[in-house]
Amino acid sequence: MAVLYKFVGPQDCYSHLMSYPIRSIAAEQTLAFRRTHMWPDKPLDHVKVPGDETALHLGAFDGEGLIGVASFFQESPGIRLRKLAVAPNYRGAGLGSDLVQEGAQLAREQGFTELWCDARQSARGFYEALGFKLDEATFEKSGLTYQIARLNL
Repeated sequence: MAVLYKFVGPQDCYSHLMSYPIRSIAAEQTLAFRRTHMWPDKPLDHVKVPGDETALHLGAFDGEGLIGVASFFQESPGIRLRKLAVAPNYRGAGLGSDLVQEGAQLAREQGFTELWCDARQSARGFYEALGFKLDEATFEKSGLTYQIARLNL
């Protein structure tokens, strides 16, 4: 008797061993993804960031489906990472790291020497694993504690 297996999501098919293509995407795609995966109960205007229209938005794809986004803004003292998000079924597969590393490489190629972001304190380990150094000072936004994280390019 044959046994059939049904894969119901990427977590069931070793997605952590897979590589997903990353490419530049339009701000509109990024905004829709942010709203769906970060603030589904908020209006679209809530997910907009000043400068979205000129920022570099990267998307990770599984086939034609958008599964992760990261936005990079030219902002003193270098390039600022804002609004990194990965679809729930793909979290833990390294997509967030891949998106940050791709953005860092593109910034480096354009002559920038620093990538920085406001890192949630709860995500400190994620940023440290990528080589970011976190400032000692903390601050609060929307009830969450953050630190500035900096990566020398």
